[in-house]
Amino acid sequence: MYSPVVSESSKLSKKVSLLCVITSKNTSRNAPRIAALDSEQAENHPRIKRLRGPPEVAAPIARGNGRSARQAPTAGANGEERQLNHVQISRRGFLKLTGASLALCLTSLRTVATPAQAADAEAGTRVYRGWQELYRQRFTWDRRVRCTHVVNCWYQRNCAWDVFVKDGIVVREEQAGEYPPGNDVPDFNPRGCQKGACYSSVVHSPARLRYPLRRVGPRGSRKWKRISWDQALDEIADRLIDAVSDPGPESIVLDIGGSLASSTWRLGIRRIVDLLDGIELDTNTELDDGQGGASITFGTPISSRSSDDLFRSDVILIWGANPVYTQIPNAHFINEARYHGATIVTIAPDYSASAIHADLFVPVRPGTDAALALGIARHMLATGRFDADFVRAQTDLPLLVREDGRFLRGSDLKKDGGDDVFYALDEATGKIAEAPRDRLDWGKVRPALSGAIRVRTLDGEVTVRPVLDVLRERLDRDYRLEQVAAVCGAPLGAVKRLAEIVSNSSRLGGIAGSCIPKFYHGDLIMRAQILVFVLGGHLGRAGAGYDTCPFLRVDGLDRFGSSQIDGILGKLRLAPKIIRRRLAGETTERVLYDLLRDYMETANVVSSVLYWRRHARMQDRTDADWGRKLPRPVADYVEESFAKGWQRQPPETPPRVLFLAGSNLVRRLRSSDLLLERTFPGVDLIVTTEVRMTTSCLYSDILLPGATSYEKDDVPNWFTLLSPFLHITQQAIPPLAEAKPEWTIHALLASAIERRARARGIVAYKDRSGKTRRLDDFYDRFTVGGKYGPDAQSRVAQEIVDKTSFVPATFEELRPKGFARVNGIGGHPINLGNATDVRPGEPVVNREWRRTKPSPWPTLTRRIQFYIDHPLYLELGEELPTHKEPPASGGSFPLILTSGHTRWSIHAGWRNVAPLLHLQRGEAAAFVARTDALRRGIADGDEIRVFNDVGEFRVQAKVSSAVRPGTVILYHAWEDYQFPSGRGYRNLLPSPLNPAELAGGYNHLRPVPASLQPGQSDRETRVDISRA
Repeated sequence: MYSPVVSESSKLSKKVSLLCVITSKNTSRNAPRIAALDSEQAENHPRIKRLRGPPEVAAPIARGNGRSARQAPTAGANGEERQLNHVQISRRGFLKLTGASLALCLTSLRTVATPAQAADAEAGTRVYRGWQELYRQRFTWDRRVRCTHVVNCWYQRNCAWDVFVKDGIVVREEQAGEYPPGNDVPDFNPRGCQKGACYSSVVHSPARLRYPLRRVGPRGSRKWKRISWDQALDEIADRLIDAVSDPGPESIVLDIGGSLASSTWRLGIRRIVDLLDGIELDTNTELDDGQGGASITFGTPISSRSSDDLFRSDVILIWGANPVYTQIPNAHFINEARYHGATIVTIAPDYSASAIHADLFVPVRPGTDAALALGIARHMLATGRFDADFVRAQTDLPLLVREDGRFLRGSDLKKDGGDDVFYALDEATGKIAEAPRDRLDWGKVRPALSGAIRVRTLDGEVTVRPVLDVLRERLDRDYRLEQVAAVCGAPLGAVKRLAEIVSNSSRLGGIAGSCIPKFYHGDLIMRAQILVFVLGGHLGRAGAGYDTCPFLRVDGLDRFGSSQIDGILGKLRLAPKIIRRRLAGETTERVLYDLLRDYMETANVVSSVLYWRRHARMQDRTDADWGRKLPRPVADYVEESFAKGWQRQPPETPPRVLFLAGSNLVRRLRSSDLLLERTFPGVDLIVTTEVRMTTSCLYSDILLPGATSYEKDDVPNWFTLLSPFLHITQQAIPPLAEAKPEWTIHALLASAIERRARARGIVAYKDRSGKTRRLDDFYDRFTVGGKYGPDAQSRVAQEIVDKTSFVPATFEELRPKGFARVNGIGGHPINLGNATDVRPGEPVVNREWRRTKPSPWPTLTRRIQFYIDHPLYLELGEELPTHKEPPASGGSFPLILTSGHTRWSIHAGWRNVAPLLHLQRGEAAAFVARTDALRRGIADGDEIRVFNDVGEFRVQAKVSSAVRPGTVILYHAWEDYQFPSGRGYRNLLPSPLNPAELAGGYNHLRPVPASLQPGQSDRETRVDISRA
């Protein structure tokens, strides 16, 4: 049914393009291809010499409306200072150029060699007998290498690709359709997307970093000087030594970005920072990928099925996701499920690419999804179409709540009663019964789901009733379908039909997505969505389940460099805590989660949002009122959270050395203009390791060129069960110019730190705890006694794979095929949230163990917990899922600026890649509703001004009937230099701090890596627009 995606577009375009390359060296359309081949690696290659054009050919590609495509500033390769500017080419010039080239091409076609060509052949040079031969040459190669793309495409990572190499150049990329067939479900073949099909354009992009560069002008001036690796690493080492000496190691800060998906890269940079005792920023919640609603309700943000399990669903909700854009390799399972009889429903503000293929589209106003979910939940309860037995066994809905909003606890009834002992009303006896702590089964007790009873406590009598009774009352009051339709701005008929579809479903499946957490009240929306699935018992069964955060950590990372004895000693150190908690009746999962929370209290990991709030002084935006009508100022909540130890305070010491590892911080961080204005002037050194010139590179001091996925052996640091295969990548070509694999870079940096420390006589310093750390053995510790030096990139990748517990093959055994199906989820605490088996040939079921091996959940109540009686939640009125209007973030303006993950790039990694810019407008474009555009005199293609009380930016308008009136959609990850004014949209996003995200000290509501920390919302910013 599916044809492999290859990097060429069509036969005709390939013929014309090849002809133009040969006959005209000034053809703009072919600039990316010529630039791709114009590397020092191929400098003297005879085939390349014929194809090469002059340097000015690597110019932006002309767009249809006459403006040039906005690609990256090129990275200079010369030793002198170089100003990086755009090269412009007009539409008229482009047409003249290509027309003349094509005419020349057509007149040059011949099928018989000329005498000159025959002489060339006699001399052994290349003879081209027309375009046909050139076309055929595209399908010849010296070797084929099985690779993958070690990039953060999250829900769709990873895919196996055949990379065809000729004379050291990647000439073709093709999907490898070798995934095993499933049992009575569609298989995963052929996996891939248009980004993977043109990854060689990233490898040979004009924006590719080829050499170490040092900034020679002001930050952001685009002036660089090429330096040697020794110069770069020695300068970095000296600055690090200065920083640990004064003011201390906490002034060394690591920001790992969403683009870092490599095990070897992550391991290398983290070892540097950990050995120095620097600070790592936890950026996941800053990205608002923390899935807070899932952590609050389930005690873990992690879980997913395999994508082929959707084939067994009878209803699939695409809600807070756009899989046709963001899960291209997985999207066919949705269509195949539809052919199989499933009903597909898309709920979104816009008529998206995924909505086109749905049976029902429900348009909602951004930020009102919780109201819709609660309306469906009420309909299920009111019509009696919910799984009462599942609700009793698995959730906190039968537990009793006092009139003051607190759970009835053991400490209320007995002096020595526990705060983690809860009760339900037994229908048979009419008396309260203690909830089991070591199991979910209530035994002979049948918990009531309604009713009230008076209970004598230590402080007197109180009335208590089940959580579900309280929930019903609120749903009946506020969430009838008519009320919900009005709140959401959705047609009442569509809302009613949706409620009926969901209520009648026997196997309700949800599509995983990362959009919902990016709303200010994303946690409430997610809690309400989960309620719908849980009421129907859609969990732990084939075809049913609410996927939250798909994630499977490669646990070989945690075993790297350690011996079996090291592992035993590590377990022995934790043994007393584990044994003590296990004897108290805790499950292994709950114990490991508690240890993970304990780890966050002392680790060198801090919240990125709270760190930059302090050091970029963002309070005037994050803490502003924005019409929220909170009970008290945001600053009060922050100080309370710090004082009570709910969230960790970031260090007071400002950053002196900032590492950006696969991080595009300036493009990514909301309100990053404050970072440039208030923080960067005080930072001594900003080091970015990257493969291409990014917005953040422009503000860095030293750039280190890393290797792409085709230039090294590597393995992703995590992947997902959506595609339950671990992939490796292999070196197909040498790194371009002086680029290096990341393990090599950091091993060389470790050597430079030790060498410079010895030379300067600074061999020891005090770490954050006051202990002495040495620098004169730094390289030895980094490389594990010299075992993993600069040449160990492949060995490091191999060891990580070989020590991963759920992969039934070694790295060497994986080389021919490039992937293997996993056989489990391993024992890492983060992976345990998946709670499922992985069987050969069978779809993976969402949280299967919760039914087959039911055990207490990792929450305070040991059940799926919808009621949170944390004092902060009670104060904010969020103890139960509810709908709240989003704040007027940005000011009182009529339009809502929202966003989503783009179809044409993985984050910003492909945003400046010419083949994909050809398929868009060639520059940043905002989707504007037709009615909003007409009202403001805006035409399609106009440059518009988007503004609010925080700032403004300019962008091209793409007028669309698919956009909901009152909404502007700007898909994410455009680089700042791709906007007309050179200023991106992050600079008008105030991202108000949500006080609920500051909670802690409540069993499972404590910070964990990547979740339950404050986030930065960006899906409902208020703006207006006008013609520029």
